[in-house]
Order: sequence, then structure tokens, then C-alpha cells
Amino acid sequence: MIGITDNLLGSVVGVYLARAKDEEILKRKVASGGAVTAMLIYALEKGLIDGVVTAKRVRGFEGQAIVARTREEILEAAGNKWSIVPFAARVKAKIEEEDLKKVAVVCLPCQAQFFGQMREFPILETDFGERIRYIIGLFCTGTFAFEALLNYLRIKYNIKAEDIKNITLKEGFLEIQHDDSFLQLPLKEVYSYLQTGCLVCTDYTGMWSDISAGFIEKEKGWTVLITRNIRGEELVKGAEREGYLEVRDGSHVMGDILRAAREKLARAQKNMMSLL
Repeated sequence: MIGITDNLLGSVVGVYLARAKDEEILKRKVASGGAVTAMLIYALEKGLIDGVVTAKRVRGFEGQAIVARTREEILEAAGNKWSIVPFAARVKAKIEEEDLKKVAVVCLPCQAQFFGQMREFPILETDFGERIRYIIGLFCTGTFAFEALLNYLRIKYNIKAEDIKNITLKEGFLEIQHDDSFLQLPLKEVYSYLQTGCLVCTDYTGMWSDISAGFIEKEKGWTVLITRNIRGEELVKGAEREGYLEVRDGSHVMGDILRAAREKLARAQKNMMSLL
């Protein structure tokens, strides 16, 4: 157990490596060990939440905001989304339309900050913030300017958006599966297609989340989970206790996470300096 502290990663209560115990989840196209999917299904089936607001990839890079209220709907939303999905503005409408009282929100660090501040320091939208039971933030190096990157792939590599089947972040490059082929793009090549806001974002792990989740190359098949408060800690422990998650200590990967967080901070500082 790591003591609560403020640092480059924000408040940290525990760091774990986790993976789903359900074979069906592991067989799905999930980014790592399927731990986030398993936790959400646990929370839904045990009545801790009545819905999950998340993004679902519909084709290529394109995603859309959805409300998942069943195990199958959560499974269908599993996997990476590489474009920003502007669901923050739509979450309130979704919650009210479906009469959700306790929701989990899976989001990027920038969106986690919006939801976290609204929940902890409500001003005019108290009814909305009170309904957010869990905020699960995903590690993020940035999202792409959707049209610009697709145009680049089409012109330089003759890859059409509708042909893209999967996108995976590897160490130092982005792997794009299109049809039955794989294209490995160095990250330096695609960084210029990140959203402008991402270029000055300093938050890699989602410090306003209850649980941050991501993966690292040297622990393939496992999800890194950072719990930031008692609420997040209880969700992880409950999912483990009820047989949804396999969990082990993840303290040894803190160096890798800190390195990625420093790199994002340095990139933001460099870009902000160029604006001054």
C-alpha cells in the first residue's frame, strides 16, 4: 500500500495489476487485461451502479457516447477509442433520459477533471454530480484530430477509414490493423496530428478519477489500476473478493508510469513555451 500523496500522479492509495477472471471478457478485444470491463460488470451486477456512460468505437477511429445498462453492452464498448468523443456535454441528457441514479463514467483525464470538479465542488449542476458514483480515467497521451489523421493515412498509406479494424499503442509506435495487414507508425510521425488541447495537457493518468487505468508494455495481459480514494479502493477489492478480478501488487510499475507522465508534462511545457 502506498500512502496518500500529491505528486505528478496525483493522490495515490494503491497501485495494482489486475485482469478479468471471466474468459469471455479476456477473449474480447480489450486493451489489456479487461480489468475495467470486469469492474464495471461487477458494479452493475451487484447494484452499485445502474448504468455506465462510456464511448464505443463504431468504425475506424470514430466513436460515440453510449449508456451501457447490461453486461453485453459493457462488453461491446470494450477496447481503445483514439478520437475524442464529446460525451461530457451529453452525459446529463443521457442520465436524465434513462433515469440513471448511480452511474460509472469511463473517460479521458480531461473529462475526468470536468466530472470530478462538478461532483466535488457543485455549483449549478448538483443533481448531475450526485449521480456519478465512479469516475474511471484512462491513461492518455492524447487524442487525434480525427479528419486530419484519416486524411494523412489515406494519402500516404492508402488506408481508408472504413478499412481500419483495430488500433493498438505499442512501445514507440501506433499499430493500425487494416483489412488483414498491419501498419506500424512511429509515434513521432503521428504526434503532429494530436488535438491542439492535448498538446498542452499535463495529466497522463487522470488525477481526478476514483480509479485510473491503463497498461504498460512489460506487463502485457494486465491492466494497471491506480486507486485514488476509498471509493476506488472498495471497487477494486470488491471485484476481487467476488471473483471478477485477479489482482496483484503493481508498485514495481510506478517508475514506468511516472516516466510516461513526465514525458507528457515535458511536451506540454515545451508547447506552452512556444505560445508565450
